Amino acid sequence: MLSCAPRTEHLVSQLYDCRLNAAMLTPARNNRVQFAPMLSPSAFILRTAVLMALLIGAANVYAQQSLRWGADPSGGAPYVFNDPKHPDQYIGYEKEMVDALASAMGRQAEFVPSDWETLVSALQRKSFDVIVNGLEPTADRQKQIQFSKPYYIFQLALTVRKDDERIHSLADCQNRVVGTLGNTAASRLLEKEGISFKEYAEPLTAYNDLELGRIDAVIMDVPAEVYYASKKPKLKRACDPFFHGTYNIGLRQGDDELKRQVDTAVDQIINDGTLEKILRKWNLWNDAQLELQASKAKPEPQTSDTAYDVTSATFNWREAIWRLTRAAVVTVLIAFGSMFIALVLGLPLAIGQWKGPRVVQWLCTIYVEFFRGTPVLVQLLFLYFGLPTIGLAMPGWLTALIGLGLNYAAYESQVYRAALEAIPRGQWEASYLLGMSPLLAFRRIILPQAFRIAVPPMTNDFVSLFKDTSTAFAISVWELATAYRELANASGQFLMLGVAVSLYYLAMSLPMAHLARRLERKLQRREAIEAVESEVV
Repeated sequence: MLSCAPRTEHLVSQLYDCRLNAAMLTPARNNRVQFAPMLSPSAFILRTAVLMALLIGAANVYAQQSLRWGADPSGGAPYVFNDPKHPDQYIGYEKEMVDALASAMGRQAEFVPSDWETLVSALQRKSFDVIVNGLEPTADRQKQIQFSKPYYIFQLALTVRKDDERIHSLADCQNRVVGTLGNTAASRLLEKEGISFKEYAEPLTAYNDLELGRIDAVIMDVPAEVYYASKKPKLKRACDPFFHGTYNIGLRQGDDELKRQVDTAVDQIINDGTLEKILRKWNLWNDAQLELQASKAKPEPQTSDTAYDVTSATFNWREAIWRLTRAAVVTVLIAFGSMFIALVLGLPLAIGQWKGPRVVQWLCTIYVEFFRGTPVLVQLLFLYFGLPTIGLAMPGWLTALIGLGLNYAAYESQVYRAALEAIPRGQWEASYLLGMSPLLAFRRIILPQAFRIAVPPMTNDFVSLFKDTSTAFAISVWELATAYRELANASGQFLMLGVAVSLYYLAMSLPMAHLARRLERKLQRREAIEAVESEVV
């Protein structure tokens, strides 16, 4: 800073000279030149310093660094989920905790929805800065990422049907089927005990299956059990909560400075009671949380906020429909963009396989067989998580658009190739007799006839593409199927929301099928007219 002092004084001197020269002559309203009042150098320097401080402060506010955190909102309450009253907003105790953490760090929290199964991979590809989603530090995860200090101590709850008197402990679950979330402490415990279990993507589905008798019990973290099982009259706890584990924030390996800031912020919100206030609001505070506090003295209960009861919240259908509409627009854009890529790329592939040199035919065949022979979900995961390792990282929506386009180009190429091969060879010979070049014959004679043949299967593929956009949820693309999962898990309205989403898909696909049929009939009429004219001639 001392080395900058002469330069700063020079700049201030220049500013003062300019102010002095401007102040010497100031035009008055009567167009006469009059002297304006002048500031002393000390007053001018003071005002300049105040102005610079205000500008620096404004710049700091503008440049406030964000804290981008990833989580799976479809996992449901109480972690992070869609607010039933305002489905376009996310709520949850972890969201409130991250807001408090970001405030303590001097940052702005920014939520990035992702999929539970790919959270670690998405963190490594820098889709967000931290993972906050009830993440447990495990040996396999510690090989890939690092963890902050714990912010919550969880226990496991075993839930059974109320009329079931066979299960009273985890040992009673032998030779029975237990539902739980995949890749969690509960699933690892069941595997260790040799108990057969069924993995679920979200808690609500597991508890619904338990009510319907599809499984014998559910073992879940207490936060999920509190918000789902405890409010179902047909279910009960089989025993007291057991097992102790911690939720920690996941960070990339090497982000040591960010980890230090996060650890400091965690300590701060624990010691000042902010975290306890949030947990009490969500009915998640218990004596186990006292282990995290720096002071062992039990603080006075804080009841300034009423506890949030997700089952008593009124579901806002107007906002839910608006959210589904926006998700449907995303689905339409991805489908149209992908189909455009498929149409543009499919024709060269078809011609290459049909009439290309042997090497070109071989390369086109490899492309087609690869994209037809591997699942589209695997292809999307490869593009999204694999390409960044060689320095090519694309946003999720672009990855979905390109990935689906490349996949459907393989299918469209076979549609085009079959249509082209269906044209009789005599059409080529007749074109040559008329003096047409091969390119002109293809463009004017062969391609129009092949297009009429290809329209029906092309339409069928386009309708299928609308449905295949749902695979984009695996790479954190928010579209119609993802929005349905989020809203249904947050509200429990699986039936009515499912009907609404089905209507959206029908509204997208049926008009395309109708337009295709009209186009097909129009082309058939044109072909009939041309045939009659040729007979007359």
